[in-house]
Amino acid sequence: MAVMRNKKDLSFGTSPDNPDGLKLNLFYDEDTKTAYGEVRLGETMQGHRPDCVHPGIIGVMLDEVMMKINQAMNLDVVTGELNIRYLQQAKINEPLYLRGYFVKRNRRIIENRAELEDDIGKIIARAKGKYIEVDPVN
Repeated sequence: MAVMRNKKDLSFGTSPDNPDGLKLNLFYDEDTKTAYGEVRLGETMQGHRPDCVHPGIIGVMLDEVMMKINQAMNLDVVTGELNIRYLQQAKINEPLYLRGYFVKRNRRIIENRAELEDDIGKIIARAKGKYIEVDPVN
């Protein structure tokens, strides 16, 4: 069942219509059930450390790449749990690479995982997400 939306999509993570959003351009590979994308973030996404991306922004990106999988599989879900392990700082104005993986589905719970890497393949952060399938609105 396709996810229906009646309102304009202003998602902070992926909408091209949100002037303040990340505008992530994410793709889905049906064969491997993975989502992926590349991003370069500017100074407005900086945290307390100079030239480093705010960890909350990293969390949004990891959640979004996992949500891309759910959307591609036509699952209408909300984020139920998001666990993130930060391994190093992500740098402002440098390329970052997202990849999300489908793990399993157990009734109404979908589990995915994701990683954020820098341009030399070093993992910046890893996440595990649990998504709860919502009842269709009639």
